Formats: sequence, C-alpha cells, structure tokens
Amino acid sequence: MKEPLPTSGRLPTQLKVKYGPVDLLGRFFLWADTAARERGVTLSFGSLQDLLEANRGNSDSWRPLVPVFDEALGGVTPETAFVLIGRNKDGEVVATQAARLYDWPETSLKDEAASLRMFYADPDAAFARENRCKITTPIAEKITGRVVFSGGIWYRRDFRGKDLGTILPRISRAYAFTRWNSDFTIGMYADAVIAGGLAERAGYTKVERNCIELVASPLGEMRCGLSWMQSDELLADLAAILDRVRAPVMGSRIAEDANH
Repeated sequence: MKEPLPTSGRLPTQLKVKYGPVDLLGRFFLWADTAARERGVTLSFGSLQDLLEANRGNSDSWRPLVPVFDEALGGVTPETAFVLIGRNKDGEVVATQAARLYDWPETSLKDEAASLRMFYADPDAAFARENRCKITTPIAEKITGRVVFSGGIWYRRDFRGKDLGTILPRISRAYAFTRWNSDFTIGMYADAVIAGGLAERAGYTKVERNCIELVASPLGEMRCGLSWMQSDELLADLAAILDRVRAPVMGSRIAEDANH
C-alpha cells in the first residue's frame, strides 16, 4: 500500500517517526527545519516530477539527474523514493534533496551497480547505449540489505555558502531511516565535490575518492567517489549535531505528531 507523503505544515509536523529514537529524531527534525528557515529556505515534500522539472529548469548550474530518480528510465516509484524541496520567500525552488530505497538482501552495491539494475528499469537497453558502472572499492561488496541512495542534491547559486549542505542531507538520511529502517546510506559525489568537503559537511563518516567509473544516460561520463554510513553512525551523527548546536526542545504537539 502506498504511504502518502504529507504536503502541508512545517516539516517536523509532516514527519512520522516509525523507526528509531523518537526524542532524538524529533529534536533533530525541529532543529533542521528551523535552521533552514533561518537561511531563508522553507522545506516541504515534492514529487519525483517536481525534482525532474527543477533539474531541467536549472541546467545552467545542474547536470542532468542520475537515472536513479527518473521514473521513466530508472523505474523508481513514490513508494521507494521521496523528494525534499526548499523554496525561498517568493516560492521559488532554491534547493533539492532526494532519496531512494533499494532492498538488496541477496546482492550488493557492487553487483547492482555493475549490472546497471541500480540505475535502470531496463539494464539491457542501457548496456546497448554503452552505459556502464564500475566500483573498485571493496566496501561495495559489503553494502547490502536496505540501502538508501541519497542524491538529487542542488542549491541555487545565491543559496550556496549558507551551510544548507549540512542540513538537507541529514534530514534526508534521518527521514529515510525512520521511514524504511535502512541499513546503509550511500552517495556518489564527483571527486571535485568531495575535494571541496561537501561529503564531510553532509556528515558522512566514510568517503573514498575516485572509485567509481560511471557512464549513465543522460548524465554522461564521470568519475566519482563513494560515501557511505550505517544506521548507528547516522544516529550518532545526529546526536553530535544536536550537542553542538542550540537545538530547540520539542513541543508536545510536534512530539505527538512525530510518534504517530
């Protein structure tokens, strides 16, 4: 059965804490939503089509989406993905973040990437277009189970440098965990992006550069690195963030909503 995403109200009141510690996750969502608003960004859930349209409308500063988030190419569905949209005071889309769930109990990131099943609903057609993916790091063989791919990341130029990269990726990971009880969260970043420190600012505990060769339509050819973390590291990162910042205390209404 499809689990509909809420579409109105402040983000923390839209979220349900299904898995994980309610107090920690509730406090984190409240802090993150407040921190985004302090930077002029109001967060809400959007559709995969919203993500695709935002990508196409900002091609001057955003490469085409990886097919992971393309319903036509990648076979992703609303049941296996969600999209966060950040808007400015005028309602314009200025930031995006998305996540997709994979269930790999008998296989691994290495196999799913190399077979192109991770990226395409029709891997044979993708191979015929000379698409390919090779991951050389040994950890790819150990990333199994419920794996969340975190991506679809974009910030409009005038909203870069506002530290949104420390906020939105964490919201995405935390919500994916509490919705799906994920075992791993992974991301693929261009090596130049990793060199700029974005993966570390996003809270990833493990990052390996230059370990992925990817040719994917319509993205093109690129070399990138892999970031990954397990659920216990994810929760520890959220706790560390709340220790460092002045995190708001959960109100009774938000606590109630988060637990249902």
